[in-house]
Amino acid sequence: MLGRKLKILMVQTMNMNLGDTILADNDCYLMKKAMGLRNCDLLRYSISSRDFSQVKYVDAVVFAGGIIKCTNENFWLYMPEIIKEAQKYNVPVFLSAIGVEKFYPDDPRSVALKEAINLPCVKGISVRDDIETLKRDYLTNQDIKTYSVYDPAVWCADTYKKHLDLKAEKQDCVGLGITREMLFSDYGNPQIDRKYQLDFWKGIIDELDKRNVKWKVFTNGDTYDEIFAKEVLEYVGHGEKLDAPKDGAALVKDISQFTSVIAGRMHSNIVSFALQIPSIGFVWNQKLRFWGEKIGYSERFIEIENLTSQNVINAWEKARTEGCVLKKEFKSGVYNALKDFSHFIKYRNKEKEKLDFSGSMVASSLGGLEIRYKSTNSRQAFSYSKNLGYKNFHVDVRLTLDEKLVCISKWHKDTYKILNHPNKNEEKPKAITYEEFKACKYYNRFDTISFEELLSLYKKDINRRDFKLFISVGKPNKEAFLEIFNQLKDAIDKYEIRKENIFLRLEVKRDIDLVKKSKYPINLVYHAVGSKDNVKETLPVLKTALEYCKDKKIKYLYMHTNVYAKEYDELCKQYDVKFYTGTCVLTEKIISNIKNGAEFVGSQYYDVKYLKRLTR
Repeated sequence: MLGRKLKILMVQTMNMNLGDTILADNDCYLMKKAMGLRNCDLLRYSISSRDFSQVKYVDAVVFAGGIIKCTNENFWLYMPEIIKEAQKYNVPVFLSAIGVEKFYPDDPRSVALKEAINLPCVKGISVRDDIETLKRDYLTNQDIKTYSVYDPAVWCADTYKKHLDLKAEKQDCVGLGITREMLFSDYGNPQIDRKYQLDFWKGIIDELDKRNVKWKVFTNGDTYDEIFAKEVLEYVGHGEKLDAPKDGAALVKDISQFTSVIAGRMHSNIVSFALQIPSIGFVWNQKLRFWGEKIGYSERFIEIENLTSQNVINAWEKARTEGCVLKKEFKSGVYNALKDFSHFIKYRNKEKEKLDFSGSMVASSLGGLEIRYKSTNSRQAFSYSKNLGYKNFHVDVRLTLDEKLVCISKWHKDTYKILNHPNKNEEKPKAITYEEFKACKYYNRFDTISFEELLSLYKKDINRRDFKLFISVGKPNKEAFLEIFNQLKDAIDKYEIRKENIFLRLEVKRDIDLVKKSKYPINLVYHAVGSKDNVKETLPVLKTALEYCKDKKIKYLYMHTNVYAKEYDELCKQYDVKFYTGTCVLTEKIISNIKNGAEFVGSQYYDVKYLKRLTR
């Protein structure tokens, strides 16, 4: 086994709320620590991806957080899928520091969860809140060891040590952690509506201002938290908000600057506690009540019926006078549970795939920034994806209202939502000006760029002989396409880009004819359309598309990822055409498409390095 690494799939919730990321970051830190000198590789897996075929490639599965419940979120679906796959391949499973909510014997979702967590592959479960409900209502397999633990985020000072300067002197400043407008109503408290929350936060800020106490607003990163935090500041009329954190380390660093915290999100409070910063939380979910009781500060977690500005200020004054203490035993439990599980992890005879991922994979929309940030076409996405082994990139380009060529997927309300632009509320939004576009940031974090900026910033990379840039323009009218094409040519010529590295992906035959007529030496990819799931229905469409490619001397054919099948490979070879399949969201589909002969496979979810680590 010399040189081999034990592969552990770390299953986590990946979303804009970085509290879940912090939980998983700490679990990964502790898992690595528990493995000691054993050579291991921790693969971060998004629980909602439903890409559970990854399990067959690994030696163990650890749920880094999550909740045994069937309400609000889909853990009842995701957790059993992964556990059943682990049972199929005899892969040991551990559920680390999970939450537990009520069992409903008449609800098939609750029953499915119960059946899954009692499978023999599950070796242990550590619980951060209601372990009694787990033992009484869920567990029937007596071989499964259970642990009552604190949240892994109590290890934050260790996990993020290199990002923090805990010895630095701090000015007295209160962190106000704002949550999204609908959080309380989504958990059964509709009376805590928008107006109530605006007045609630204003009341807290007014009291802090009277005391001449400095304060700053922050969030855990959730897009809707960010929106409401800005609305709170507008309502108050003054104040400072920290920039949206990009990752767990950034959020922990934000919180570390405060001397006390008042926050709605659970992990804002847990991080504060881990850094020994007293905090006040709100019990919109029972998990916050459990946390307050567990650490011995239940009075610092305000119940909904008592949620007033004055009550919060009173609790805050008392808490910042008393401080808080992080006891050694708070940290040891979650680590010891993972250490126990590490003894079940052994090398298995797993499936392996020796495929050329770096030659085949295309970073769609310049790549995803982790699984949570997709479809950005941003400068940061390109840099991030380049470092993860990509040599092939796809970029979407469109014209702004004032006809400037920019990198964006389309002028659509979903895109405007990512940009947090007012057009997200329009049913059929139109393009915005270049100045408006440049003022936006994807997910409030990542820079928008023009096509010319992309070439100017990354000319050296784009001109590498092993580099390919695929450009998608959508289906503009003739005049718009000619403007796009002319701007593409001008930018490519201006920055002396190798034309053999550029591939223009076109859906409209008229546009292909226009490019051919121009005799501009650029590669073309024909974007054909077929049934997404039916091979027989697609074959006639494919044959017609291949005949067209042969007639126009086009060497590449693009089709939806779910269209592509093994039956097409030989047919394509007859026409000397290579396949490029669209954005794949499952590793299984990426692997099968490459095996079936696809020359290029697009993805924003799984990068080249991750696929190599998983399959070798």
